[in-house]
Amino acid sequence: MKSVVRIEATLNNGQVATGTGFAYSFARREDGMHVPAIVTNKHVIEGAVSVSLPISVADASGNETGNFEVITYPIKNNVIYHPDSETDLCALLAAPIHQYFQNKKSQPALVHLDKNITATDANFSELLPLEEVTMIGYPNGIWDSTNNGSIARRGIIATLPENDYLGKKQFVVDMACFPGSSGSPVYLANFGSYADRNGNLNMGSRIKLLGILYAGPQHTASGEIVLTPVPTQNKPMSFTSMPNNLGYVIKATELAALESIAQSLLTRP
Repeated sequence: MKSVVRIEATLNNGQVATGTGFAYSFARREDGMHVPAIVTNKHVIEGAVSVSLPISVADASGNETGNFEVITYPIKNNVIYHPDSETDLCALLAAPIHQYFQNKKSQPALVHLDKNITATDANFSELLPLEEVTMIGYPNGIWDSTNNGSIARRGIIATLPENDYLGKKQFVVDMACFPGSSGSPVYLANFGSYADRNGNLNMGSRIKLLGILYAGPQHTASGEIVLTPVPTQNKPMSFTSMPNNLGYVIKATELAALESIAQSLLTRP
């Protein structure tokens, strides 16, 4: 839960859209060098000029202070986008966040994920539909504004995980997905024991980042079903839309494309 970040994106027209992101270390080297970023959806920051992120504070030794600060910085030159225009995935470069805290002789209290926790194709082939999953984020922008806390929810995988649903690197979850949930990480999180695909009971924990929520089918008042990105704003619409408790999740394997871009940034002179 301490990896997620509430995103407030200020748009060109002055309106504010909310979404979810999570801290991720790209291109991590043995010497500790890496590209810190906040992964989210492209549509969360579409049309934005800046983002504001509440970040929990740790002291110079890494001990959490119980406080948080809102860091605001411009979008321009601080985003890497997935090269496929149809893949709703990007990463906010987090160097401005780390620089801010370094100047104050403190550090961000963020847990950075990396490719070691990211699910592979082999992991997806081991899973079945109805597997329980956990999503963490800020539905309807709801958060613990006192403790900078996020909201954890549970649901199940609704499609065959190893398949690419509708021919895209994605799968479907049965879970309520409200505005503000865009960019939420979806985890396989089993603690203590879990059953594998063959029904064998395994002792221990199993934690993998399976993907990132980005869209879901909506019912309109006329009964039509349309696929829309999970909204980032609660605003009047030209039709009445009702979530049907399904969400589309980009497979975490798609983070590899951002990893390659980040690697090139790290090797620039």
